[in-house]
Amino acid sequence: MKEKNNLRFAFHVLLIVLLSVNLLFGFVANAAEEHQLKNPDGTWKWTNKLVHETSPYLLLHAHNPVDWYSWGPEAFERAKAEDKPIFLSIGYSTCYWCHVMKRKVFSNPDIAAQMNELFINIKVDREERPDLDEIYMTATQIMTQSGGWPNSVFLTPDLLPFYAGTYFPPEDGFGRPGFPRVLRSLHDAWMNEREDVVARAEKITEAIRQMTGGNRISLGNVSLDRKPITSAKKYLKSRYNAAYGGFGGAPQFPSPSNLEFLFGEYQREPDESILKMISHTLDMMAYGGIYDQIGGGFHRYSTDAKWLVPHFEKMLYDNAQLAKVYLRAYQLTKNPLYKRIPEEIFAFVFREMTSAEGGFYSALDAETDAEEGKYYVWTKEEIRKVLGRRKSKLFMTVYGVDKGPNFEGKNIPYLPTSIASVAAKEKNKSEAEILSELEPLKAKLLATREKRERPLLDTKVIINWNGLMIDALAYGYEVLGETRYRDAAQKAAEFILKEMKRSDGQLMHTYRDGVVKYDGYLDDYTFFIRGLLGLYRATGEERWLDEAKTLTETMIEIFWDDKQGGFYFTLEGQEHLLVRTKKPYDSAIPSGNAVAANNLVTLAHFTGEKDYLDKAQKTLQSFADLMAQSSGGFMHMLLGLNRYLSTDWTEVVETRKPQSVNLFSPPKTLGDGQISPPSGDELVKSIASISSKEVISAKPFDVEVQLEIAKGWHINANPASQEMLIPTTVMVSHDAPVEILSVDYPQGKLVNFDFSDESIAVYEGAIKIKMKLKLKPGVSGKTAFPLNLELRYQACNDKQCLLPSTKTVQLN
Repeated sequence: MKEKNNLRFAFHVLLIVLLSVNLLFGFVANAAEEHQLKNPDGTWKWTNKLVHETSPYLLLHAHNPVDWYSWGPEAFERAKAEDKPIFLSIGYSTCYWCHVMKRKVFSNPDIAAQMNELFINIKVDREERPDLDEIYMTATQIMTQSGGWPNSVFLTPDLLPFYAGTYFPPEDGFGRPGFPRVLRSLHDAWMNEREDVVARAEKITEAIRQMTGGNRISLGNVSLDRKPITSAKKYLKSRYNAAYGGFGGAPQFPSPSNLEFLFGEYQREPDESILKMISHTLDMMAYGGIYDQIGGGFHRYSTDAKWLVPHFEKMLYDNAQLAKVYLRAYQLTKNPLYKRIPEEIFAFVFREMTSAEGGFYSALDAETDAEEGKYYVWTKEEIRKVLGRRKSKLFMTVYGVDKGPNFEGKNIPYLPTSIASVAAKEKNKSEAEILSELEPLKAKLLATREKRERPLLDTKVIINWNGLMIDALAYGYEVLGETRYRDAAQKAAEFILKEMKRSDGQLMHTYRDGVVKYDGYLDDYTFFIRGLLGLYRATGEERWLDEAKTLTETMIEIFWDDKQGGFYFTLEGQEHLLVRTKKPYDSAIPSGNAVAANNLVTLAHFTGEKDYLDKAQKTLQSFADLMAQSSGGFMHMLLGLNRYLSTDWTEVVETRKPQSVNLFSPPKTLGDGQISPPSGDELVKSIASISSKEVISAKPFDVEVQLEIAKGWHINANPASQEMLIPTTVMVSHDAPVEILSVDYPQGKLVNFDFSDESIAVYEGAIKIKMKLKLKPGVSGKTAFPLNLELRYQACNDKQCLLPSTKTVQLN
């Protein structure tokens, strides 16, 4: 009876720990515990096998007294040879509680000795191995009805999970068992209740296979309709936080997929209540402490409902997605806030998260000196010392410092009210003037902050997250006309194609210090293809479309499920995986299947190739039942469904067959005496002029660009009605002697075309685009002119579209 109770006790331990974990916040790590890992001369006392890894997270554990292994045959063979269970610890470099467990548990020589004696210990970076993370997080959720990181899972030597938890403290206390007691209990259960342990592990493994292997996916010819889209819209409206924006209470996550879905619905059928949900959410996030008001970029999430106190880690994928969301909002509303935020995000990424080769790093940690947020918070005295008493007053008023500390006796800068409201209280000052005064103050504080000890930078280059940033930068170029965004996107794409694409055409998942590792997952293909399609849309360069098509063919070949449709997450035949998963749900990033569906819809629209359309349809059908049951987890796939249902594909495929004039094929002679269509330059005439007769000086000046479009032709309005359409854009090069302050595009005329159920906004005849420009510092009006503007557009008629064109418009 006593032996039977051991296993029950072990499982009960987890419940107690989970109920108590919130009480552990405020637990302060002691740096002295790190010193016990070193000899008096500063050398390490212990070095384990992780020292040979490239992952920054694994390298953090390379000098634990724990005899860590990476995931692989060496550890598995030893577990079987010594008949020991496996302790699997999964985390990532910016995980706060992963660091706490490292310091308090894995750096403790006594606990490590117990781990080494009783278990084979494996450490995994979840960002390197998202396949393992999904499988064993599912196990933890099955056993505990919750999850988190570090994910602590105990396995049989055959890799079957039988017990799991998250953070375990080093000692018993306050009614909670410490990790040593958990280790002893599980060892006793393994030695004395083996049959029960293995039986439980087998049941849990079967449940994992049922939940993640795609067995619940729809079969047959399932009809597709708008019902799940309508359900998702109702769900978001019911979850919307009218006070602070977002979709729920504390903690608040940005959830860009929700906002993208709402944008799609708004553009399909304008509804001011939807636009209000989007704009209020974007405003409150931009005002809050979740946004780094000094250095730019968003933190991972807010611990409160007000977006004030963040969990301070910064992730590449959050900032890529949010930059694009704000850019879309700027296109629709022309609110300058929605232009400033992505500009600051990109500046942050270029400054802190871009490698010399052009790839983008994955994340910045939340803590320094074992203290979360220390790098980002300020006292009043620190601000006054940097800015001086007079200038600090404006900063402290705008960013809420004058209202008192808001984080452990210090201040997270935030906007208690909009800058426009501050400007309204200042006599004879505009919002732009207040922002101009704040810029040098923020620059001084940033320079001072950069002298502090920096948070850990995870310098892994991960393809799928890079794909998101490439897409965002390409969109930034498309919307704002900044060539440096295009150049950075192209450099990153070229880096991936050169360094992370194998000779057989398949992708690798990570790159660090010249080493590429792990076969690419579905997400690597879909997100990178999304970035390539974004580059093609923004630049019109055929090479990006060709690369996207090539990688799509490879993706279909190695991940497509011929029986049930949709895509698997991993390659077939991967060793040491319990199941070949098929991830359908969005998480912090959209699911790979959702991005694949959207990419295939875009490719079908661009090329008219029916195979892309068929694969898109089957992917959507394969998840139709799940979308109907749980629409809240499928926002990005529902965006793809919306796009699929909004297009008359018969018309698209018929008019864009390869033997006819392809949507993006160069104009050519059609045979039988037919004349090749004219070039885009012939169809759109342009002239630019300065509105004012005054001498150009340092003050902003107005420019008017007049276009005359040939009869029977049109160009897309800005913003474009659909994501696959090329908007008309006026821009200047990055090295031009002026900067663009604003561009006011006219409202497009809504026209119905056979290929789309939705009306498309276009420009016809004569239109005027108004711009506000400003000379860059040190430039005079005499040297700035003549100035070349760049006009980008795509000319179409009722039957065909020409290649996107970029023409120079001279401004004298």
